[in-house]
Amino acid sequence: MSAFQPNKVLLIYPRIPNNTYWSFAYALSFINKKAAMPPLGLLTVAAMLPECWTPRLVDENVRPLSEEDLHWCDMVFISSMIVQCKRVQELVARCRRAGKTIVVGGPYPTQFYEQIKGVDHFVLGEAESGALSRFLADWNSGQAKKAYVSQVIRNRTGEREMDIEELELLRNFFGSDNMTECCETYPSLEKSPIPRYDLLDVKAYGSMSIQLSRGCPFACEFCSEPTLFGHRPRLKSGEQIIRELDCLRSLGFRGSVFFVDDNFIGNIKKVMEILDRIAEYQRQRDFPFAFYTEASLNLAANPDLMQRMRKAGFNMVFVGLETTDAATLEAANKSQNTGRNLLEDVRKIQRFGMEVTAGFIVGMDREPDDICEQIHRFCQQAGIPTVMAGLLEPLRGAPLFTRLSREGRLLGEPLGGSNTHSFKMNFVPDRGRRPEAILAGYKRLLANLFNRNGRDYFARVERLLGQLGENPAKRKIGRDEIGALGKSLFRQPFAGYGRAYVRFILRTLFRCPKRIPEAIRLSITGHHFIKITGDALQADLVKTELVRQANQVRQWIAALRQSRNNIGEQVNVFIRQQRKSMKKLRKRIAAFPAEHRYDLQNVYTEVMNNFRELQGKMSNFCR
Repeated sequence: MSAFQPNKVLLIYPRIPNNTYWSFAYALSFINKKAAMPPLGLLTVAAMLPECWTPRLVDENVRPLSEEDLHWCDMVFISSMIVQCKRVQELVARCRRAGKTIVVGGPYPTQFYEQIKGVDHFVLGEAESGALSRFLADWNSGQAKKAYVSQVIRNRTGEREMDIEELELLRNFFGSDNMTECCETYPSLEKSPIPRYDLLDVKAYGSMSIQLSRGCPFACEFCSEPTLFGHRPRLKSGEQIIRELDCLRSLGFRGSVFFVDDNFIGNIKKVMEILDRIAEYQRQRDFPFAFYTEASLNLAANPDLMQRMRKAGFNMVFVGLETTDAATLEAANKSQNTGRNLLEDVRKIQRFGMEVTAGFIVGMDREPDDICEQIHRFCQQAGIPTVMAGLLEPLRGAPLFTRLSREGRLLGEPLGGSNTHSFKMNFVPDRGRRPEAILAGYKRLLANLFNRNGRDYFARVERLLGQLGENPAKRKIGRDEIGALGKSLFRQPFAGYGRAYVRFILRTLFRCPKRIPEAIRLSITGHHFIKITGDALQADLVKTELVRQANQVRQWIAALRQSRNNIGEQVNVFIRQQRKSMKKLRKRIAAFPAEHRYDLQNVYTEVMNNFRELQGKMSNFCR
């Protein structure tokens, strides 16, 4: 391989919409942070670039992309998740106008490469697979292809067919202008370098991120992660993890670190060995970090594992509970959750000092009609404040997507990557259930979990704090924490949920004052959830009203076409009422956050176009 020529690479991470669950946009201002966590994938890619290349990171969640950034660089790398799909296309168009070479990769391009227009090169799949290094070599020699793909062909029943089908789609789409690697194994994570954390402004983030493993041993029907990363968990070594923690510490970071693994405990034996090393590291340095992660519910069946996680400083774990109904779990092949006492399992984890945050899915096959009420009751009983309740969204690559497509129940591609606080379905429900009924139940669930008066949310927080065990990774009180306390006490008592907040803080202060730091953190988190839920439900009401108005306008247009008798004055009355109504709706739309305004404005414009058509026809009618 010839020596690499120097290159300036701009690594861009697109802006995440504020009205999404994981953005925490409305909580970050309390703690003087700009983003929840950094783009770990791009930082890892940056570490894999040739030494003579100069990388610069622009995380749009921290600062905007400037013209100077584009003028500086020779090439642009963009990585994204599905929820960032709209922004990706906007960025590609802007970089194209600037005349830059554009390379994209990450979860969204890997699954939906055909939707992204104007890109010069695709690097799909895991960067460590060799796809990135082959692209870099070809680029350096002036022979870069359109796409570089690490395609894995597996032997598991049913999955090999899915892989071969995807391979054919890739070849049909890119033709001969692609380099497709067919292999039997996924790349070892011991090849993965220490991410370039030094490219970050670490003070801008609420937490840092790190990765121990990829892959999950389970096969939940709705999940596409095993398709992307395999069923056999691949882990970094304990030495690698310690080096990455040391890197973060050397940059002056102290606080929360998110292990981004899809299932942190996929290989329990190896994980426990690494946890022992992390625990020793933490003890020797007075616990500079508090960890949180995602794990399967079988964690609750292993007290030794939970104890090691506690000793290492894990104080939170996200668990995919999905549903409280056993038959629905069986239908979704969620085997790790079946035959268990979900409530008791959650409490076991909490007793080891780890808050349980949970994911639930509405709309799955075989679920009972009252599933939303069941989920709400369960969360209140279990003390789970942070509930990610979303509508089922079949994703490409998941067995569910293939099955629904085969059954003729699939109505289109995923709807944007955010299945929480989005009131759309892209498939036909089972048993002849009406989508409208499922959506209505889902909206009730959100309204109850995060009601504007905060009653149910703060009740869940209070129950959690009452049953949460001790943890050595105690929340340290620094300048940011003191500032957050002040902002919380100054702002939250006057919010719509102020009464519930004040009552909760006072009860915590008198009953368990040592929990005040956690109480404030969860209060601020609740502000985000209550805000985005209220906005989403109100925006949905406005959209419903706009659709109603549009239908009325179309009805009057049809009436004018069919009759010229005795309806002129009625239409004039309707037009006057419509003008007043649309003026009020326009003001309501202007008050929403940008993401809701964008969607509502499209519907508003459609209604106004119909309204103008009605006015024109009425003018002709009166001549």
